[in-house]
Amino acid sequence: MADIYLPLKHTHLLLVALSLGLFIIRGTALQMNAGWLNKKIVKIAPHVIDSFLLLTGVMLTLAIAQYPVFDHWLTVKMLLLVGYIVMGIKMMRSSQVMLQRSYFAGAIACVLLLITVATTHHPLGLFSLL
Repeated sequence: MADIYLPLKHTHLLLVALSLGLFIIRGTALQMNAGWLNKKIVKIAPHVIDSFLLLTGVMLTLAIAQYPVFDHWLTVKMLLLVGYIVMGIKMMRSSQVMLQRSYFAGAIACVLLLITVATTHHPLGLFSLL
């Protein structure tokens, strides 16, 4: 399993970057009322990327033999992921600009904290260093 860990980790990190980059682009385009947001590829691509991201995440948990509930940092990471998804959906469905911006900021905050939890392997993420 050790020989697959590094390529799997790098694939996961690439998918994180793609997913987050696309989310930021879509959030910005939403604020600008860009018409291309209604194109089929723009609606499908995030689901494909995020599905592979989730798959590589599950494979990584198996590779390192650490699992949500038993390993608290992974539990927090999963909860932050759910928060990111919910806020992203609410952002894309909201018609009020201020709500869109609030959900966008909340989603980005979830991702940033999620990244610190993943980096430190601690439930408090960056706050564990205080």
